[in-house]
Amino acid sequence: MSQFNYVPDTNDLYTGSSEALPAGEYRVQITDTDIVDSKSGDAEMIKIIYEVVADPKFDGRKIFDNLIIKHTSSVDAVRIGKQKINTICAMTGVKGMKDTAQLHGKTLSLLLGVKEYNGAMQNTIKKYLPFNSDNDSEAAEDTGVKKPKFVK
Repeated sequence: MSQFNYVPDTNDLYTGSSEALPAGEYRVQITDTDIVDSKSGDAEMIKIIYEVVADPKFDGRKIFDNLIIKHTSSVDAVRIGKQKINTICAMTGVKGMKDTAQLHGKTLSLLLGVKEYNGAMQNTIKKYLPFNSDNDSEAAEDTGVKKPKFVK
């Protein structure tokens, strides 16, 4: 046990938002990763925590991702998990990975959707995208592909 001499201020309470982010594209940085077993014990997955960056309204908000890398009965879950890892590595420039910590600090963009789960709204990652700059967005518009511009 550690000594901690602190008097809490009940007028200064944390009211952090656990509401889902609105659907859309967000630039993010990978802040943490870990390899863990699923609650059911039949799968192993890489847990990734992303933090929104370059968005004044949502800076610092966290997005969570679980990528299945081993499963006792679902070959498809492993295939999809590995495809997602391949995409994240391609978007972040990671050519080979010996430790998931190699992803820490890397940036990419996520296209998020929103769905209901157990009565609450939560985000789903629909697509992994490169970390776009304003120049990338303008170039995309020249080709007829409309991409949102991000606030600096």
